[in-house]
Amino acid sequence: MIKTLFAVAAVVTLSACSTKPAVNPTTVTPSLYSAPTTGSVPVTITRDGGIIGSACGINVRVDDNQVAKLRASQSVSLFIPAGRHIFSIQTGNMCGGVRDAIDVTLKQGEPKKYRIGSDMGSNVQLLPTL
Repeated sequence: MIKTLFAVAAVVTLSACSTKPAVNPTTVTPSLYSAPTTGSVPVTITRDGGIIGSACGINVRVDDNQVAKLRASQSVSLFIPAGRHIFSIQTGNMCGGVRDAIDVTLKQGEPKKYRIGSDMGSNVQLLPTL
């Protein structure tokens, strides 16, 4: 009985610390790609909410150009020219300088959404989402 109670308490404690998709993210204004242009593709990047890594901002870059800094439960909407791009994220050095990047090919008429999430091991990932 005590082992079962301990196992349940551990699962509840650990699940409370993981990030969860943001329900109503706050919108951040990007420094680049803020307005639609001919041939641009709408891209939304949303950072999860939750406790893990919430003290650290995450820099969002497109082709090595910083476009926004996101905190927990924040989102940025971009209008990026169609074609191949590298989307990357990085925390500041105070938070370990964690990085992730993905190679993306954007096609006109096909909006994209991505989310930034963290796990218990301080792994930060940029992943496609629905």
